[in-house]
Amino acid sequence: MAKNKKEKPQPEGKGILQTGRSDDAPAWLIQRTARLLRVLFIRLRDGQYQSELAAATYRDRPNMSRILAGMESRDLVFRRPDKEDRRKSRVYLTPEARQLVAATTPLAARTRDRLYEGLRKKELKALRSALRQIESNTLAVLAELEQGAESETPPR
Repeated sequence: MAKNKKEKPQPEGKGILQTGRSDDAPAWLIQRTARLLRVLFIRLRDGQYQSELAAATYRDRPNMSRILAGMESRDLVFRRPDKEDRRKSRVYLTPEARQLVAATTPLAARTRDRLYEGLRKKELKALRSALRQIESNTLAVLAELEQGAESETPPR
């Protein structure tokens, strides 16, 4: 006669998503993957506004300016004021950076293919759907936080 194993009660804060490993949390994996993909693909954008690059990489403006200054010092990018709005800067790749991008594009394509290796179309579709739902949930939480912050008045 087989013994029934009693299920141990889960401690509070432990649920279906918990594996006991901090580097296995879905949010952490998503963040790390997003950061790596951003690094990989941001190099392919040319002629973007500095503010668009900051937004696309979730960087604040001073940090983006510092990053671009470093890239300028290595002759990878140059900034030019926008023809229609001189307050805005557009960022362009230098010829040296274009050669670097051209040389690394095949590697990027192979790397992209490797990232999804072993996943079936059905799995990729499910992944996209799950990530869209997580994004939607995250935006909703952020909106709630912003509404809460706006309703609080700072002490004088």
